[in-house]
Amino acid sequence: MKRMIFSMAGLFAFLSFHQAAFSPMAYSQTAQEVKTPTAQPASDFQKAHESFLKKDFKASAAEIRKGADFLKKEAGSAGKEGKKLLTASARELDKLADSVEKRAVKSDKTLKGAFSRAEHAVANNYYVKATDSWTRKETKETGKALNSAAEHIEQAVSWSGHTLEAGASRAIKEGREVSGKLVEGAGYVPEEVGKGLKDMGDAISGFGKKILPGKK
Repeated sequence: MKRMIFSMAGLFAFLSFHQAAFSPMAYSQTAQEVKTPTAQPASDFQKAHESFLKKDFKASAAEIRKGADFLKKEAGSAGKEGKKLLTASARELDKLADSVEKRAVKSDKTLKGAFSRAEHAVANNYYVKATDSWTRKETKETGKALNSAAEHIEQAVSWSGHTLEAGASRAIKEGREVSGKLVEGAGYVPEEVGKGLKDMGDAISGFGKKILPGKK
């Protein structure tokens, strides 16, 4: 009986090791898209919105200020083109935080609008970074920035309540695919990258006309 128990225990250990060693996660797969976890300022904005709905205005204001601080940090290393939108949006968020803390904001639509413009500013900055990196032939950096631009413009659209036109949606999807190839360093051609960057830029610019004051 003891011999049988030891035998079964050994078999179980072998199967466990075999499964871990040869599970799908153990194999390298060619990435078509680069997926990154939701980070700042999206996480700050989500918490701010949740707190606002719970009428915890102090907590909401604190999260909004975290988002503003993130934009200020990004603006510090941004070029002229990216800095303008980031700075304006950070200023808007600071004012919004003060108003929320004073209970002067009556609808969460005010938060959503500011968050959408902030995410758009971040997306635009990453797009600029992607084009600059591509000019310097830094393929991996281009891919990472292009993917971040896609992620943040999707967040901007989500907060706005608007829908993207078919061409813009396709540009974002194809931009993610190109970014994956660039990060891996294989499977892309320069013409494809150039088109992906241009289309992403058009998508970000076109969406900005829907949400930015004076851009319609």
